[in-house]
Amino acid sequence: MKGILSFLSLLLVVAGLQGIVHEAFDKWIPFLGFTRFVYVDGYEIYISIALLVLGAAVGALAAKAPAD
Repeated sequence: MKGILSFLSLLLVVAGLQGIVHEAFDKWIPFLGFTRFVYVDGYEIYISIALLVLGAAVGALAAKAPAD
């Protein structure tokens, strides 16, 4: 379970960072390209921050989970 949560945490953090990079530089990073469909027009920054916070929360949960 710890491995799955860690991987999910990584995906969420990278997706949040990708959204912030897109808003700052207007460039989509090809890695995790499917996340462009998650963002709603006008709320990209908020969704990116929410993904970062959710990724940090899942990472903290993964740190407390028992090892596989």
